[in-house]
Amino acid sequence: MTITRITVQTTLAILLSACTVTFITGYDQVIDTTLTKMKSDFNLHFIKLGRTIQDSDPTNQKFENFQEYYDHMEVDLIMLMGRAKILGGRSSIVKKQVHNLDSVMNAFEEWHKKGIQDRSGDDRRDIRNGINSAFDAVIKLQEELKSTGKIKSTK
Repeated sequence: MTITRITVQTTLAILLSACTVTFITGYDQVIDTTLTKMKSDFNLHFIKLGRTIQDSDPTNQKFENFQEYYDHMEVDLIMLMGRAKILGGRSSIVKKQVHNLDSVMNAFEEWHKKGIQDRSGDDRRDIRNGINSAFDAVIKLQEELKSTGKIKSTK
């Protein structure tokens, strides 16, 4: 009985030490809602852009043809950065994730400004998936904060 008890205690200790729980502040309904809207807008934009990349007209994917999307994106990013900035001191993880998303979206915009070569059959899905991962990281973080008030991560 004692050996079983020690084994159970040891197993529990190992399992609990494999995970860390970080209590932070940082859930913000406006950030959460804006992120979901931005991800949807980005995917719609990328689907439209993908069609232009796969055709034979090198002028239809010009940055100027998509300026309205980028203007709205910039407004959303400014709002997200502002909201993250006013979060409490223990919300550095949220601030870092929002800053990372801002960097990713600005790099995407710069890539488009430089010009995109037509590639028949290549919709650049890898780029879309990478950017969606940046959105998903912040959305997942917000969902964890909303439901539990903490972030659980493995070491």
